[in-house]
Amino acid sequence: MMKLAFDTGGTFTDFAMAAEDGTILLHKVLSTPDDPARAVLQGVDELLERVRAGNGSTVAPQILGATTVVTNAVLERRGVETAFITTDGFQDMLRIRTEGRYDLYDLRIQYPEPLVPRDLCFGADERVTADGVIIQSLDEAKVLAIAAQLRDAGIRSVAVCLLHAYKYPQHEQRIGELFASVAGDISVSLSSSVCPEVREFDRASTTVANAYTQPLMVRHVDHLERELSKRGVKSQLLWMTSSGGVVPSSTAARVPVRLIESGPAAGAVAAADYARTAGEHSVLSFDMGGTTAKLCLIPNGQPMIANELEVARYERFRKGSGFPLKIQSIHMIEIGAGGGSIASRSPLGLLQVGPRSAGAAPGPACYGRGGTEPTVTDADLLLGYVDEHSFLGGDFALDRPSAKSAMARLADNLEITAERCAWGIHDMVNESMSKAAAMQATESGVDPRALPLIAFGGAGPVHAYGVARKLGIRKVICPLGAGVTSAIGLLGAPVASDLSASRPLALASWDPAVIHGVLDPLVAQGREVVTASGVPLENITATFTVDMRHVGQGHEISVALPDQDLASAGFVEELLARFYTAYEALYGRTVSGSEVEVITWRVRVSGPRSHVTTGHIGGGRGTKKDPLKGSRPVYFDELGQYVETRVYDHYALTPDMQIQGPAIIEQRESTVVVGPSATASVDAQQNLIMLLA
Repeated sequence: MMKLAFDTGGTFTDFAMAAEDGTILLHKVLSTPDDPARAVLQGVDELLERVRAGNGSTVAPQILGATTVVTNAVLERRGVETAFITTDGFQDMLRIRTEGRYDLYDLRIQYPEPLVPRDLCFGADERVTADGVIIQSLDEAKVLAIAAQLRDAGIRSVAVCLLHAYKYPQHEQRIGELFASVAGDISVSLSSSVCPEVREFDRASTTVANAYTQPLMVRHVDHLERELSKRGVKSQLLWMTSSGGVVPSSTAARVPVRLIESGPAAGAVAAADYARTAGEHSVLSFDMGGTTAKLCLIPNGQPMIANELEVARYERFRKGSGFPLKIQSIHMIEIGAGGGSIASRSPLGLLQVGPRSAGAAPGPACYGRGGTEPTVTDADLLLGYVDEHSFLGGDFALDRPSAKSAMARLADNLEITAERCAWGIHDMVNESMSKAAAMQATESGVDPRALPLIAFGGAGPVHAYGVARKLGIRKVICPLGAGVTSAIGLLGAPVASDLSASRPLALASWDPAVIHGVLDPLVAQGREVVTASGVPLENITATFTVDMRHVGQGHEISVALPDQDLASAGFVEELLARFYTAYEALYGRTVSGSEVEVITWRVRVSGPRSHVTTGHIGGGRGTKKDPLKGSRPVYFDELGQYVETRVYDHYALTPDMQIQGPAIIEQRESTVVVGPSATASVDAQQNLIMLLA
């Protein structure tokens, strides 16, 4: 089946289409933040027109998508008006949080304002103990009154999170039924369905974020499927989740919180594929687009998966200052530094870059769409790293005079030259990203100098050389189609459903029957999702992990379940050995004489991966044209000046060619900067391999 993937970013919406003959077509359009679907439909129309013009027939590909609809709704407070219902007495849970402090000594510590105002937080008269005893039955009359009040007030969504509902969901389910009977137009998110895990505040935060964005995602999905149907595309959309699998629209619309990092996750999936094709086992993924940069460790060919995520931090780099989400996601560090990041003078009179972004509207000054403040893209243009006439293959001409004027105003304010100002912006972004990468690698016990860097995104290859030099990395891989790598990653992603349930169980009380009672329903739910996407039952696999800890500890570590029968001899001993190995690797020690327990059980139900090759991107490798396109002045701080630098066409390079830096290598959607101390060549898959001295 032909596949067409789109990735909606903050600045550009990227597209990749795999034809039946293996050819991959790439495309890129400016995002439309006021209506993300508009850019998607524009790109789909333009791509389908190219294909139909080539073969003169109707084309109806499978559509896969990654979106920022959920992320932007939370970050920009553009979700629907939402109410919150919890066990009576806990209405202030969203404000009290866990009473933890991300800075012990800040007397004015602040957190993001909850997504639900206090006057829309309600208490339900009910109480279930931790072991399932109902000590107060649900007051249904009060719930009906709340539902009628919210209906009359025009509230569009409600989040329900009762104590211990992760294990005993009957009261939450009854609340859902009561709302459906008197307020059917209100979307209801139940914590027992969205996030059946321990820790009330984290569970409530996840459920509230889901409720806050669910009507938006439903409308977005319905609109896209309706418009695509008019274009002859009848198949349902598949959407990338934060954990690296795709799910059908019905699941995406029901649990949109699981899509909050869908675009970056698709990029990490593609980076893992590129690492394997390049013969690398472990790499550092560097994805820099127009709005943010994402760094991801990929050890042994697989991105690291985290069981929690934090968004909308009040302090961008302070863990604990945002909204916790109990969802599985590819573990990444995100920095507010992209091509559209705005440079300005700080209150101390120093240069600062970000976190404000020009986005797609008005965009950087060089886009000529009304932007007046200098951005990273403006700096890269003035330094010669990107060219105004070849940006996006020449389809999008950049406005150099506007970029120059914007940079000159900031330089005058800082009392430095425009050249030094532009280099300062470029170098400051590289410094921020290298520090973040070093921090993540150190926390994971990895020396970043030993890892190749895979750079992609529209701006990633532009900054990869500078980031690699700061980290001491000697090898950089820039794949073909780097500017739309996340969209390419979608083409190969498996249909996969990640599900979990908290059921504390001490290993000393191991009972296979109890465990099957937890895992079997999760597997059945996952198979429903995967088969609904058209995957045959015989092609579906299930893998299991558990969150374990010593009894009395406050946090868990993730351990894969042994691949053997739960009741087999030695199963518990093998699981315990895996736990001790993971514990020692993480903390450098083991704890003896303390009982171990499982808290949460997790399953991934997945279809097979697709195999995507980039060999036919851009007309195929090694085209019979001169790879040298010309030259232009480019600034390199190592040389202290602009130097006339050769410019090459990536698509025309062949594996026998060696390029000595400094050089610029252009793709349609991105540009690779090869510094003076590097050499570059392409491998058999046409990945550009840059080696630093």
